[in-house]
Amino acid sequence: MKLSKSVLLSLLAISPSMVSAMLPIHVKSFRFIKPSSPENEAGENEIFYVKGVDYQPGGSSAYDADSNSDVLSDADQCARDAFVFQQLGINTLRVYSLNPDVNHDKCMTILNDAGIYVILDVNSGNYGENLNRADPSGTYNGQYLTRVFKFIDAFKNYPNVLGFFSGNEVINDESNYASIDPPYIRAVQRDMKQYIAKHSNRTIPVGYSAADNTDLRLATFRYLQCNSMDGKNVNDALEESKSDFFGLNSYEWCSGTSDWTSSGYDKLNSTFSDAVIPLIFSEYGCNKNTPRTFDEVTDGLYSNDGLAGLFSGGLVYEFAEEANNYGLVEVDDSDGSIQYKKDFDNLKSRYNKLDLPTTKESDVKNNTIYKCDASKISSAYSDFGSKNFTIPDQPSDVAKMIKYGVNGTNTGSILSDYTVPTSFNYTIKDSNGDEVSATLTYASSNLVNNLKGVSTAVASSTSTTSSSESKTSSASSTTSSSSKSKGAAEMVNVPFVQTGLMALITGLLSALI
Repeated sequence: MKLSKSVLLSLLAISPSMVSAMLPIHVKSFRFIKPSSPENEAGENEIFYVKGVDYQPGGSSAYDADSNSDVLSDADQCARDAFVFQQLGINTLRVYSLNPDVNHDKCMTILNDAGIYVILDVNSGNYGENLNRADPSGTYNGQYLTRVFKFIDAFKNYPNVLGFFSGNEVINDESNYASIDPPYIRAVQRDMKQYIAKHSNRTIPVGYSAADNTDLRLATFRYLQCNSMDGKNVNDALEESKSDFFGLNSYEWCSGTSDWTSSGYDKLNSTFSDAVIPLIFSEYGCNKNTPRTFDEVTDGLYSNDGLAGLFSGGLVYEFAEEANNYGLVEVDDSDGSIQYKKDFDNLKSRYNKLDLPTTKESDVKNNTIYKCDASKISSAYSDFGSKNFTIPDQPSDVAKMIKYGVNGTNTGSILSDYTVPTSFNYTIKDSNGDEVSATLTYASSNLVNNLKGVSTAVASSTSTTSSSESKTSSASSTTSSSSKSKGAAEMVNVPFVQTGLMALITGLLSALI
């Protein structure tokens, strides 16, 4: 029987192997790259700027390792917040603490369809779920890495996972932490990247979020991005343990009192001018003066005459108001309703004024080598623990987990048969207290299928989830809807074999076309 082209296209559209999903971000030199199409062509792909917020409603108390829920497990809440994200104009979230044993499919599907990428901290503040900065040798063990690997398994199949943070402010200037912790950060990053290479169908960038410490940040950056002993040839072991991107927690620009010079922003371009990995602000938004006006957004971080030629954007601290008064919105604990703060209005206004440069991936110079120079690191911070750039060996049980996997029962996927919510049971109010008519918008560009040659795993909602660019130059459909938590590459196109109905359809369609 000869099938018409329209019939074949209809069959192709319903195939579960062709799930709707955003295209994964990858890294080239010091830039994040967003593919323009499934063909992933460098001449069409563009650099990606992170415009985001840090997200942990409820603060550290919102995470409970023994609970069956976390901040990305409630679909109704995620739909509510996705609407708010769209109104604010962001494209990325950072989430600090999540439970790898909880199902996140619905929330990650909602965020995907709403156009939101996520950067996830693999750690939590609980004992055994982080690298203890005071005792790195005692906490770098199989118990801790089991959690990290289960976390990777839980999120590796979501195409809107931009990257993982291996740690948050582990290296700081207290006690001897800057001396003893750095090699263990690189060891954790090595283990994570080996696990991803072995058990994921794509490369997922692994980065580090550094403390707001002007004396320490340059040494940390030089140490974590280096991958060569001679400055000419990449050392495979160093490449495997380096950071793929670097987050800087920065609270130096305070609304109303700071400017380009007094904030120290004027020194950042020269300080990080030799970057070969992407740089972002992983936290920013000083709240010394309120409401925050976020001058640093238009006049600093995203300015073509400021940091836009070097940095790739940042994440404002933080989404929901907690005791430390950094929130953009107030969440009513009694009914889950949200009211925008003036900070929200001001940040939205700043985002709306941005005119970011458009640069193609093919125009980004592929600078990837950075020398591991102990003298340069110690000149920035004399007590920094580079120790000839040796890092701890993998414990035997960790090596086995990397080889065989951790047999996690919760591997998440974008849902193939799930309709994102058309309403949510929460009220949204503007900063004046007036109710907002909420409409979630799903742009067609968020529903593009996987990269050509790369499979994105899918699941049923009812299933059981087991440049020439210079760094120194300035540079849909709609549906209607009614505590500062401090805790913490380039795409690999892995071919996949199409089987069953998908293979038949693809073959027939190719022959017909």
